[in-house]
Amino acid sequence: MGNDSLIDSVTNAFLRIRSDEGICGYGEAATWAQFSSETPEGICQVAENVIGRILIGRDVLDLNSIMADVDTAIVGNPGAKSAVEMALYDLAARSLNVPVYTLLGGLRRADLGLSYSVSAQDAAEEADLVRARYEEGYRIFKVKTGVRDWRTDAARIASLAGRYDDITLRLDFNCTADPLTVPRLLDAVADIPIDFVEQPFPPEQSQPLRRLRDSSGIRLCADEGCRTPADARRLLAEGCYDVISLKIGKLGGYGATGRIATAAALSGVYGYAGAFEESRLGTTAALHQMLTLPCLADGCDYYFSLVILDPDHGPQGGFEVRDGRLSLPSAPGLGVTVPDHWFA
Repeated sequence: MGNDSLIDSVTNAFLRIRSDEGICGYGEAATWAQFSSETPEGICQVAENVIGRILIGRDVLDLNSIMADVDTAIVGNPGAKSAVEMALYDLAARSLNVPVYTLLGGLRRADLGLSYSVSAQDAAEEADLVRARYEEGYRIFKVKTGVRDWRTDAARIASLAGRYDDITLRLDFNCTADPLTVPRLLDAVADIPIDFVEQPFPPEQSQPLRRLRDSSGIRLCADEGCRTPADARRLLAEGCYDVISLKIGKLGGYGATGRIATAAALSGVYGYAGAFEESRLGTTAALHQMLTLPCLADGCDYYFSLVILDPDHGPQGGFEVRDGRLSLPSAPGLGVTVPDHWFA
């Protein structure tokens, strides 16, 4: 783990699917209790003992039919399904000698900017972290708000905005906003351009959300309130959000994420490339889809494997970084190698 880590460790599930020809595809699932009850151990058991049996003898290019059978065989388990689908796409694309994004319809954009979450809650520490990321090319910063009182948050936001004139600022409350004080915070920073506010209230608090939308006019982004495809459909119907955070591990894979992104685009709602705590494998897999989507806000939460995880261990290859932006090579599959001994 790197020095910027806010947690002691993470445990993710990795899986490998091998074809009769000896070609391998790799998948990853990261878990987060705020979004799912899945565990790494449970994901491995479901992938091997339930989904794995469906894959035996199947044509890997028959991706839609395979995933339809997976959905029929087991309800829920989006992390396990996402990891299996990721590995299947990796395997299929490697067998065809094309990148995964080709199977997902082709690139609509060349790259995606990195967003860094500012969450230390200490102005001096945050200044140092932001300075380091800024020098690396980051120009999008998401300030984690709602932990301290609104005046402290306002000072943190103003301090960050006052240092740089070419950055994009977003706020993320992770459901902790107080309906009585969040308008005061937004009034206090009204002269600072805020791109959007992410998940101010818990999903069940729809009335405070509507009042905030009507009173502030600021763009709102759904995250914790969009845990499933059914949640996404409901949010789009209600029309309270302008942006929806898209995490393939949360929504159940490429297929579900693509359908939600398309429906959102038709409603004039942008997708946002959210993340859990994936390694370079899961991050690259997500980027393969995000760069193909029709309506996507710039920026992504894909910094974890760059500034938290030890870059010398684990998966290698995949996404490339230049001036704070991520792009993909044209290598077959996901373009990521995973240590063989992980599957011994």
